[in-house]
Amino acid sequence: MGKKKLNNNYIKAYAQLESRCQEKFGVTAGGVDEYVKRLESARFAPKREEVLGKLSAYQALSRRFDTEPNALRHIKEVQKDDIKWVKKFTGALKGKKDPISRYLKSARKYARGRKARRIFITILILAVIAGAAVAAAAFLL
Repeated sequence: MGKKKLNNNYIKAYAQLESRCQEKFGVTAGGVDEYVKRLESARFAPKREEVLGKLSAYQALSRRFDTEPNALRHIKEVQKDDIKWVKKFTGALKGKKDPISRYLKSARKYARGRKARRIFITILILAVIAGAAVAAAAFLL
């Protein structure tokens, strides 16, 4: 595959990623920038470092396509694997299998578990207090 065609395929794949990120975060521009910003703050997101590195590199490459004259012909860094990764990551976003979606899912699950434990402990304490009150009342009679 020629460099120009490879670069065109990369630009199309990155545009789809940008669009998916804009949709995910409800922004009109800078979807990948928003994803990177949120991923930087999600310290415990799975595969965070790997994805941050790739997205940062692809952001820089995409900026070069936007700013350099005749970039389609002159940029030689794009490989088939880059296009595959961008498409795969776009699919992961669509299926909510990306690091941020997975992080948010586990955070919600953790919060639900904590809430359930608090309710259980409260009910247990109330039952013990009620039992003690009944025992005390029976003892006084």
